[in-house]
Amino acid sequence: MKQFFKFLFASCLGSGLAMILSFFIIIAILVSMVASIGKSTEEVKVKDNTVLVVDLSKPIYDREIDDITSMISSDGLSNKAIGLTEFIQVIDKAKNDKNIKAIMLNLQVFQANGVATAGEIREVLEDFKTSGKKIYAYGDMIDQKSYYIATVADNIMVNPAGMIMLSGMGGEVMYYKDLINKLDIDVDLIRPVNNAYKSAGETYTMNHMSDSNRLQTRQYLNSIWSVLSLQMSSARNIDEATFNDMISSLQGFLPQDALKNRLIDYLGFKTDYKDTINKQVIAQNKLSKKTKINYIGYNTYRKTIANINKSQNENIAIVYAYGNVNQGKGSDLSIGSETVCKAIEKAANNDKVKAIVLRVNSPGGDAVASELITNEVIKAKRKKPVIISMGDVAASAGYEMSSNASYIVANQTTITGSIGVFGVIPNFGRALKNKIGITFDTVKTHANSNPISIVTPMTPEAKAMMQRNVENFYTTFITRVAQGRGKTPEYINSIAKGRVWSGKDAKQLGLVDEFGGLKKAIQVAANKANIKNYGIVTYPKTMGIWEQIIDSQSDEVRMKTLTKELGKPASFFLQLKDISEMQGVQMRMDYIINF
Repeated sequence: MKQFFKFLFASCLGSGLAMILSFFIIIAILVSMVASIGKSTEEVKVKDNTVLVVDLSKPIYDREIDDITSMISSDGLSNKAIGLTEFIQVIDKAKNDKNIKAIMLNLQVFQANGVATAGEIREVLEDFKTSGKKIYAYGDMIDQKSYYIATVADNIMVNPAGMIMLSGMGGEVMYYKDLINKLDIDVDLIRPVNNAYKSAGETYTMNHMSDSNRLQTRQYLNSIWSVLSLQMSSARNIDEATFNDMISSLQGFLPQDALKNRLIDYLGFKTDYKDTINKQVIAQNKLSKKTKINYIGYNTYRKTIANINKSQNENIAIVYAYGNVNQGKGSDLSIGSETVCKAIEKAANNDKVKAIVLRVNSPGGDAVASELITNEVIKAKRKKPVIISMGDVAASAGYEMSSNASYIVANQTTITGSIGVFGVIPNFGRALKNKIGITFDTVKTHANSNPISIVTPMTPEAKAMMQRNVENFYTTFITRVAQGRGKTPEYINSIAKGRVWSGKDAKQLGLVDEFGGLKKAIQVAANKANIKNYGIVTYPKTMGIWEQIIDSQSDEVRMKTLTKELGKPASFFLQLKDISEMQGVQMRMDYIINF
């Protein structure tokens, strides 16, 4: 009895502490919100001779997302994530702002999922330079994506005690077969007979890459790197072969080597660099040597644009499809078929919306959900142009929902294709028996009354049925793509089979129409709709801070917190989470790429 009360007391104490902690967290958030509201109402005035400081070490998504985790950070809203849509417009304003004389990039670890987002940011910064204004880049510890962006700068300074992680590209895939064997779990992988490249399900049945997966991974990594190495070497005025030799031998990793090999321009510290920038801005603009150069942060400058996405009489709607594809409602960082379908329908039925840009950033997911979204795209296209903007990845279900649009714009470094399906059926019967002594017995009216169970093996008839199911889904998939792309099903099948392609190769194969990012897709949409002066409206609505407070234990908030706390390793845990939630036939690819 004493033990009972001991544990009861401990449990009550733990619950009480959790409630108290939650209370103080909410109070901290509310205080931070009140403070930020006060700050946001202050008019931001940009002084003359100002350098815009852009910190690209923050999380970067396709659009601005209110993040409850930033509200309890040490610097509050200053840690707010950057939205690519808004970034395009902010830098465009800075380009034409007579008070902004230059940009300083603060580069550390670039927190975006893929290479294409880095490329789009780089393109926006390149456009800024057409104004004649300069860009300066500084970093203490610079990862490869940050260096890729930094090469757009007129000069680069690195902390002499820092590091530049220039090593080329690599792919890593996590395999669970040995773990599954130790746990006495059986797994059946069902996929079309010719889908050897559809490798996502192999993570449960193998402990290494299959030959087909290794071939396709090497192909798209080399294709993507060919784009990046050409851009970086050209920007640094280094022969591309020489540049790649330096990468292979890690001659750019240490700042001293990078300086010697002309990969950077200076070694020093941020305060030193500001002195250098001040002198160069004064010289370029022919100012008095006593002129004070001011600095303004990106988030502060962002506030000078009150209604960044403002509706007009004629508009282009951007519908965001970000994350894994699932049935039902989605969130800011996941695609729910119900949410995205409603968003497309609203945009299609809005008379003031003249064209739709569907921004797809997804490795795929549930096949049924993908079909629902694809059908909604086809319906919307009958009313107005639907332009696809592919982000870092638009593969499998992400490609199917794109395939029937009016036009597809992709980055050369976008990961796409993966036209194929698979199903994974686990059986925990042996594990339950051997580990904890639970067994199962059945009573049934027909030979296959329990065709798919997680505790008993499938019958041969059930396996045959599932095989027909995935074959039918695959036929539907290639037929959808063939119709959308104006090709024959035979041709699509020849380049499909689950194979992943880079955007560069996908254009040659006819899977995309044009290279470019979100900005290019918006321009294409305006041309297709024959409009010149237009506003931007966005769908679906993002989740506000209050909604996140109410739903503070949601998967969305926990995922953001996990990503923020763990950084790069979080991707492995998020992949495990996705795997555990798979249901039915899947249109997705495994994709963890180091760049």
